Parts: sequence; structure tokens; C-alpha cells
Amino acid sequence: MLDKVRKILFFLIVFFSSSQVGLHFWPAFSFINGIRIDYLSPTLYLLDILIILFILLNFKLLFRIKFAINKISAALLALFFLSILLNIFISKSPAVHLFGMLKLVEFGLFGLLIAKTFDRIYIRPFVIMLATSAIISSVLAIWQFIKQSSIGGLWYFLGERTFNISTIGISTVNLDYLVLRPYAAFPHPNVLAFFFLATTAFTVFRLPYEKNSAVKGVLISSILLSTVGIVLTFSRITILLAICFFFYAIYTKGKRNVMLIVLGLLGLLGLVSIFFPDVLSAQFLLRGIDFRQDLLIQSFQIFLGNPYFGIGLNNFFVHQVDLIKNISPILFQPPHNIFVLAFLSLGIFGWWIFPAMFIFAIRSLINKPTANSQQPTAFYRSTLFVLISIIVVGMFDHFFLTLEQGQIMLALVLGLSFAKLKS
Repeated sequence: MLDKVRKILFFLIVFFSSSQVGLHFWPAFSFINGIRIDYLSPTLYLLDILIILFILLNFKLLFRIKFAINKISAALLALFFLSILLNIFISKSPAVHLFGMLKLVEFGLFGLLIAKTFDRIYIRPFVIMLATSAIISSVLAIWQFIKQSSIGGLWYFLGERTFNISTIGISTVNLDYLVLRPYAAFPHPNVLAFFFLATTAFTVFRLPYEKNSAVKGVLISSILLSTVGIVLTFSRITILLAICFFFYAIYTKGKRNVMLIVLGLLGLLGLVSIFFPDVLSAQFLLRGIDFRQDLLIQSFQIFLGNPYFGIGLNNFFVHQVDLIKNISPILFQPPHNIFVLAFLSLGIFGWWIFPAMFIFAIRSLINKPTANSQQPTAFYRSTLFVLISIIVVGMFDHFFLTLEQGQIMLALVLGLSFAKLKS
């Protein structure tokens, strides 16, 4: 019975990963110069409750996990924990750092338990939950794009925020006129786009093994609607990765369906060039570069004052206030690079564990033994693609370290990278 509850909780987490239902709190440390900063607001999400319950029900399992750690890994971990602990006392905002530590423990344990508990029998329901969630999100995203505002009603209680094209700080794209980029129930269109990409990767590789026609219809619908959703978000890096994924799928599947996929790609590019011709312009492709450069310059200035053990978790904004001229919640943004952000937070000594984690995860996936059944192998391939996509997107964005749904996707994929699927 308890095992069944654990499984239900896990699949609920997967399903609700497309929702941001939560209760925000605004203590003094979440304000800078009297301005509320969303990134600093301690928030209790529905997903947090589900994850904490999942951890508690699997807590005994944590004590039975054995680690094979070499001297280098042990040294990196020791420096990481030293940096984390020191910043409780030396960071500018210890309260913000402590809240970051709580989230780090939560998602660290979540990823660890996924690596230990995820098995081959989980693959099918896992993909079905993701695909169903993506269908709901894509319907909402397409509706928002058509309406050019949030929908409201029941969607609000499922995590949709209230906005329209005139909302301050809302994400738009200029196609000779401003167009609202859809959010669905995510904090930003880029997070939504990556969720669609990850879901598509897992769904495409699962599709050939699905025997049930109704479930196969759900998977196909998810792929088609998610593809439309990715395009409508105008998330450049994710769109490029989606194109790369189709070629990756061709490579792994041999010559099967090559013509269909190529024609689909050409058709998609044709539709984009007809309905959104400005998307292919240099102005669109290069937008936001100046802003990202400014953030990197700010990061370098902050780093020079805190090189060894960093500034502490989530403390970037506390330091940023001295470097920006106009104080506005829109201008308080972290560096759009997860490796730079981790470097600032942990310093020279503590940072190395972060890239090492990705290296170990990739090596784990590449070194997986070839299973007797092709289903686990296909699942490993999709996980590898999503993991590499996290690294690529993380070079241009920050949400894997700063936003709830991005953090969950990072913990989930890293956990799956180390899972051992029995054949």
C-alpha cells in the first residue's frame, strides 16, 4: 500500500510540474529598496508539498543508499559544503541564503530518490503523465496566444497568472507589432518551451513501443501540440534544439520515417516564414544580447569582491542593487547562465561540483549497458538529449537554478540520468 502511495505521489509531481500553484510570502528580506523581488519571495508551491511528502515516505531509503565516491569527488563535495556553510555567516543576506539551502536540500533529495527508485515499469506512466500535462499546457498556451492575454477562470486555480500584453515586464516579441508570448501556467515562456521540448523528447522515443491505440493517440497529440507550443513561445534556443532533436531522432531510428520528419520540418519552417517572417531576421535572432552582456559585466564586478566562497545562494540581487542606475523590479535579473550564477554563488572553491555533476550524469547515461529490451535504451537516449539541452539552454538562461519548475526539471533529469532500469 505504501509503495503504491509513493508511486502515485511521484506521478502527481510529474503531472503538476506544468503548474505553479503556490502561496507567496513577503518577509523583509524579499524587498530591495522597498521593491518586492519575486526571486527572493519564499513560496510554498503545491509541488513542494508533493515533493516533501514523497521524500518523507522514502526517507528510510536514503539511509540505505551507498555512494561510490573517489578522492576527487570527495574533495569537490567537501569544498562545496564548506562554501555553503560559510555563506550562512558571510553572505549579505543570510536569510535568503538559508532559504536557498532549504530548496537545495529539497531538490537534491528528490533527485537522489528518483535515481534510486525509478525503474523500467515507471517509463510508460511517466511519459503518459508528461504527455497529458503537455496537452493541457499547450491548449492553454495556444488560447493565450490567440487572446493575447491570460484566460482566467479555472485556469487561475491551476497556476495561470493574470496578465495581458500591457502588463509591466510581460514577455513579448516584436513582429512589426508587439505579440504576447504565451506563458500557460509557467513563470516565463522560455520555461514553458523547455517543458514542451523535454516532453516531446521522452514521448517521441516512447511512441514506437506503445501498443494501446488510445494512449498512442495521446502521445501523438502531445507531440503535435507541444511542437506548436514551442513555436508560439518564440524561444530561440529551444526552437533550435527542437530542430536538432528531430535530426537526433532520425539518427537513432535509422531510415524509418526520415522522409516524414524532413517534410514535417520543411513544412514547419515554411509556416513560420509565411506567418512570422520577422522570426528569421537578425534583429529577432540577436535580441536580448545587450541585456545579457550587461548582466555578465555585473556578475564579473560582483565576483571580484567575492571570489573564493562566492556571495551565497540567491544573493545576486542584493549585490546587484549597487550596480544598476534605475531601481525597478524588471531590472533585477540574475545572469542568464546557470554556470556563471553557480560560480557567483559558490565561488572558486565550491563551484566545481556543479559542472562535475553534469559530467558524471552524461557519463552515467553513455555507459549504461545495452538492455535486452530496446525500451530502456530509448529512454536513456531521450534523457541524454534532455540533459544536454539543459546545459545548452542553461548557457543562455537561469531558470534551472532560480524558478521552481526549472529546478524540478533539473532535479528530475539528473535523477533519471543515474537511475538503473532493469531489462
